[in-house]
Amino acid sequence: MRTIKLYLGFLILTQCVLLNAAEEFVPANSLEELEQRINLILEETETPGMIATIVYGDETIWRGALGFANKIIERPVTVDTQFRVGSISKSITSLAILKLVESGQLNLDDLISEVAPRAGVENAWQETDPVRLVHVLEHTAGFDDIHFRDFEFSDPNVTTLEGIEFNNNSREVRWRPGTRMAYSNIGPAIAALALENVTGMSFENFVNREIFAPLGMNTASFFHVEGVSSSFNLDGSASPYIHIPVRSSGSLNATSSDMAQLLKMYIGRGTLDGVALIQPQSLTRMETSSSTLASTAGLQVGYGLSNYTTQKNGFVFHGHDGGIDAFISRYAYLPEFQRGYFYSVNQGNLAAFNRIDEEIVGFITRDLTAPEAVTTIEQTEDDLISLTGFYEADSPRMEILAGIGRLGFSRVQYVDGGLQVNPLFGAATDLLPVGNNQFKREAEVLASYAFVTSPDNEELMQADSGTFKKISPVIAYGRLVALVYAIIILASSLLFTLVWGFQKIRGQRKQAIHALVRIIPIIGSVVFALLVFLAMNLQGLDSLSSVSIWTGGYWLVSLIYPVLAVLSLYVVLSHFPRRHEIGIWVWHHALHTTVGLLILMLFLASWGFVGLQTWAY
Repeated sequence: MRTIKLYLGFLILTQCVLLNAAEEFVPANSLEELEQRINLILEETETPGMIATIVYGDETIWRGALGFANKIIERPVTVDTQFRVGSISKSITSLAILKLVESGQLNLDDLISEVAPRAGVENAWQETDPVRLVHVLEHTAGFDDIHFRDFEFSDPNVTTLEGIEFNNNSREVRWRPGTRMAYSNIGPAIAALALENVTGMSFENFVNREIFAPLGMNTASFFHVEGVSSSFNLDGSASPYIHIPVRSSGSLNATSSDMAQLLKMYIGRGTLDGVALIQPQSLTRMETSSSTLASTAGLQVGYGLSNYTTQKNGFVFHGHDGGIDAFISRYAYLPEFQRGYFYSVNQGNLAAFNRIDEEIVGFITRDLTAPEAVTTIEQTEDDLISLTGFYEADSPRMEILAGIGRLGFSRVQYVDGGLQVNPLFGAATDLLPVGNNQFKREAEVLASYAFVTSPDNEELMQADSGTFKKISPVIAYGRLVALVYAIIILASSLLFTLVWGFQKIRGQRKQAIHALVRIIPIIGSVVFALLVFLAMNLQGLDSLSSVSIWTGGYWLVSLIYPVLAVLSLYVVLSHFPRRHEIGIWVWHHALHTTVGLLILMLFLASWGFVGLQTWAY
């Protein structure tokens, strides 16, 4: 479950360049060397421990058990140690649903309003675009992700329905279902509720009988088990075990042996040890994204039924990641080459996680020939130019962060027979046309970008990084200029306050005429600076999901700030007739400061940040 206890933004590592000569990565040549390299990574990054497995065909060629399951008491990781694997749980949920689809008890096109009516989905497009079972599994229903208060929840006895009902914020559909993908942990829980409704069994009991037992995942469990590894935050503190409200989305505990069995089933195309868990066509469906506009247009890269496609080293992997309680996990496999891997670290250390991934991927692909890439084509300059323009993020995972996300727009430009995506911050991405308004990066096998039009006539760019909506340059730059202007003018107000205060102390400044014109905008600027300070100290979901001096202080100050902004406007405008007495320069600076205060107030209000009680959100 990617959002429990930390946000996971898995970073792509770049190779170091020294004297214009890139250092080429050379993969390990043996399992012994691979394990040595991984041990070194754990040591260098101070990551306590990890479990891992590599599977070739129906053979497990390596099971890693490295470091400590509990570094405080120096309990070592063994091959039988369970780690929390987070959102990998979702793959199990989708496998269970597919079992019911094969038996005819469910259909992926079933309406959630019929198979899980008590889920409480609110959908403004219900009549024309209802939420279906496929949408909740492919994260295309339009749900917000679970909110801060969900992370404070910890009850080992909660039922699936109770877990859904505890979340009273994320079940409102934000856009037409089946248009955009936005990862949300509430979706798989709703699918699990549908499973319980048609089987009369609890989700966990059904999975134990229909998934874990046939696969020989003998120690896998969605509940807390004795001996599960401890996990640790980056500061070295232990992370508590949280009994999350949506178990089917992220509560799975498993050993490397359990995960090896799962990988063998995927590689065996639904069959393990001669026993078919699901049909090959069901597994293929699981690996295929189908319910976004891009996938409808033919884009093959995307998020399927809790199984997504990634491209690494010229190879196309399927699998899923997970993060919970400072654990980070990943499984991935190459169907055509019958190879796969899994690993999990018990610390939220992205640097270690990505370096380990590079080592394992390099090892299992070192002797393989990458598949031939999709053929690029020549596309007319006019056709490509029609796709250029400014695009803003339009499928936020958490709606509370949507406004901030829209500030970081990207500009798409025509460059040398292709397109170039230039984000406001970060490196540009060159895209090569492959037809049907689809594009690939240079090193990719499959297209990963598609330009589509929504049913509401929105021009969209959909990629593995989300959905982006075309906007006018006036909107793109207007928001940015307004924000920069407001911050600069408020900063100048604080600077002049120091200067005026210093002059006052030295007796160089007489009593100011109509002092409120100076004082109220300055107080507003100080309060905004305090608001930013409080926000910067809201670090991690622990602090956001409980009442503290930081969350309570932010709530109170965010209510005071708009009052000061409006009061400042009143004071400054009411002194317009006396501006010459006050001093034209002083009055105009107060006016500009007030405008800055109001601009920032509008930003905060539109983002939902005014009066935000994070502990109740």
